[in-house]
Amino acid sequence: MKSQNEEKMNIEEKLLSTYEDELDIFRAYLEDLGYSPLTIRVYLHDTKLFLTHLYEQNSDMVGLNTVSKQDIAGYLRKQHRNAAKSTRNRRLMTLRTLYKSLIKSELLISNPAQDVDMARQEKGRLPTYLNDEELRLFFSTIPPNDYYIRNKCMLMLMGLAGLRVVEVHNLNISDIIRDREDPGIEVSGKGNKARYIPLPKPLFELLLQYERSLRPMPKPTHANAFFLSKRGTRISRRRIQEVTEDAFEQLKKLPGYQYLQQKKLSAHKLRHTFGTGMVREGTDLVTIQQLMGHTNLNTTQIYTHVSNEQKQKAMRNKDVSRYFS
Repeated sequence: MKSQNEEKMNIEEKLLSTYEDELDIFRAYLEDLGYSPLTIRVYLHDTKLFLTHLYEQNSDMVGLNTVSKQDIAGYLRKQHRNAAKSTRNRRLMTLRTLYKSLIKSELLISNPAQDVDMARQEKGRLPTYLNDEELRLFFSTIPPNDYYIRNKCMLMLMGLAGLRVVEVHNLNISDIIRDREDPGIEVSGKGNKARYIPLPKPLFELLLQYERSLRPMPKPTHANAFFLSKRGTRISRRRIQEVTEDAFEQLKKLPGYQYLQQKKLSAHKLRHTFGTGMVREGTDLVTIQQLMGHTNLNTTQIYTHVSNEQKQKAMRNKDVSRYFS
């Protein structure tokens, strides 16, 4: 009797064989548009989830030309009852783009995903972030093991320079700008867009300390990777997330900080912390946009939320005595 894993692998092999042309066209289309390798992997993964759903619904492979708007809406409804609306919308966008690529290649003539509505996402929701004291304590919870300096560098690049997990993963030795008076890094962001980020000198010195004394001997194919695993390979995105999650768990255990158990803290929240901190320090939005690599200024504006403390300070400093005389 076949195990579930064997059955799953057999189905995936059938899918890859049946839809080989469609997947190749879609991959080439995304590459031509300049999508990053990571985005392409995500889009192809989303596509395979949809194809698996079609197979399970029909107990057989079906032509993509037979898929209806109702089929796609049913897939999204079934797969995303408890998932984030942003995930649902991304997977819908994947299917719209898939069908668009097949239409342009003259393999299909209609796009059933185009008429499926996007889910309405909540607007004005405040991003989760750490305040200054929480961030200070967060960095102090990093375990003092053999990878302490490496892990501290990675977490500080996210919390103090706004890097994404994938940008920490992709950082190369050649990306370090070694100007003692004006140190920085070149970051390869979404869509392979490069941006320059000046670094605080203490963080730059910490990066140099790791590189010169603590960076393992790299394997030949990983020689340019800045952050390495103990095996000498480029550190994985998942490992960066695990290091961050471990530090957050330690922070939540500190006396007086158990309230953080109620917050959904992840590596991306360090990026939110950076953006929020920059706004609070009075940095203009366009500069923050450039530092964080946002294509649209509207994305940067989520960090302009105002805390209760800031509201209290503003109201206490407001002179209304003339209205009561």
